[in-house]
Amino acid sequence: MKREKKEEKILSAALKHFSRFGYRKTSLEGVARDCDMTTGNIYFYVKNKEELYIKAVSSALLKWQAHAAQTIASCDDIHEKFRLMATASFDYVINDEELRSLLQQDPDIYTISPRDDRFRDINIASVQIVKSVLQEGIAAGTFQHDMDLDGTADFIWSVYVMFLIRAYHKNEETENIRRIYHRGVEVILRGLLTC
Repeated sequence: MKREKKEEKILSAALKHFSRFGYRKTSLEGVARDCDMTTGNIYFYVKNKEELYIKAVSSALLKWQAHAAQTIASCDDIHEKFRLMATASFDYVINDEELRSLLQQDPDIYTISPRDDRFRDINIASVQIVKSVLQEGIAAGTFQHDMDLDGTADFIWSVYVMFLIRAYHKNEETENIRRIYHRGVEVILRGLLTC
């Protein structure tokens, strides 16, 4: 088995363990056992459990990000593209049991403070997806041309993160939070439109 496939297998098993048992109760031995490897084999890919956790969570976040990008890729209508970007991203977490469980167990995966963001590069790329949709809307003459693009993209990303925190970290009723979030997306979209 090639190195990339082995690493993918390790990260998949690690994600399953971290989402099921949490960081403290997950062991490298358990992950290795699920991969039909020895613990020593795991150390060829990561130096310790913390690095395995960061890589496993990063892989889950990158899959979420790829889903968001793929969802909007073929949409030409900028209104619908904005809606899809915002709602498909939120709904993905609802449907991804492992990522949802990780968010419930680790409130710092999505943090409001950039200084404390362990997944900063991934989150910056996610904000860039938002920014690219805004730029497309501006270029089409659909969104306000004089907006602060970086500030608006950061604001929209922060709203998304806040609702994820409410839904998963605060354990509020997810369907109600989803409904409020979807309504909020429509309010933001109306505010972006030119008159």
